[in-house]
Amino acid sequence: MKQDPFNILFANVGRRVSLIRYFRETMNKMGLRGRVLGVDVNRLSPAYYVTDASFPICRINSEEYIPSLVEICRQEKVNLLISLLDTDLIKLSENKEAFQKEDIFVLISSLEVVRLSRDKRLTHDFFQENGIPTPRLLDYENVLKEGKFPVFIKPLDGSASHKTFLIENRESLSFFYEYVPNPLIMEYVPGDEYTIDLFINLDGEVKALVPRKRLEVRSGEVSKSQIVLNAEIIQAGKKVGEALAGIGALGPLNVQCILSPDNPIKFIEINPRFGGGCPLSIHAGYPFPQWCIETALGVSFSPFEANVGDGEIMLRYDDAIFVRQ
Repeated sequence: MKQDPFNILFANVGRRVSLIRYFRETMNKMGLRGRVLGVDVNRLSPAYYVTDASFPICRINSEEYIPSLVEICRQEKVNLLISLLDTDLIKLSENKEAFQKEDIFVLISSLEVVRLSRDKRLTHDFFQENGIPTPRLLDYENVLKEGKFPVFIKPLDGSASHKTFLIENRESLSFFYEYVPNPLIMEYVPGDEYTIDLFINLDGEVKALVPRKRLEVRSGEVSKSQIVLNAEIIQAGKKVGEALAGIGALGPLNVQCILSPDNPIKFIEINPRFGGGCPLSIHAGYPFPQWCIETALGVSFSPFEANVGDGEIMLRYDDAIFVRQ
């Protein structure tokens, strides 16, 4: 194993306190002496204060974002960089070489995977091209004319369920079509929503697949979740994972689907990053943090007990971190 120290930096640490703590625990178990670091534009982000050190950074849309991130990584001798936010993934994937020149391993999927995840129309097309059931895209004028409701509307390039709405009549559709940026109208599929945590290694193998039922969502992120090792969901999720691996998916990802008694499982989202509810899968025994580190180190993955955690529930709650400025 690589000599100490081994330093990990998380971009956009935000509220990911549990995930950061799992990485620290994992490094301790592995005997790695390095630090867990973070950056965020907002110094009042809770996870900013549970790292060994965190640093302010400019906004993602700034031309200085990548140079600033590279410089922080260089100064802090970072070995592994992981982003926790959708909105900088394209920039990171486009600029991997700038980090590689500094011997910094960026754990991120290919630009093709990132782009199709950020554009919901491309996500829809990817599912269709790979024979994966997904809700139909609908035309605004046709929906108004036919009046078949409900339908679902969301931004083409949205994140964290921001500005997504269930539409039940023409009046609501007219309003939200103007209100939602880059609106995309989709067939509404009733049923239970699941997030599937995946991990794909450098050889394109889906090493683990964990379906989590979304019991409750707050501000676009799951607050109550349960592992449900449903064989049908696992089989469908593996097909998605293998299709993504074929175009360069790497590391932790999550995909979202809807399980309905009257329809096949339909997939709706791809997120090539750690999901907000992934700490449940880690707690249940899936060693995602260790695999991230082993990927960067170029060593074989540690074994794990498969099919664990069935029925395990996570109930997230607010806690407080106190700082003085």
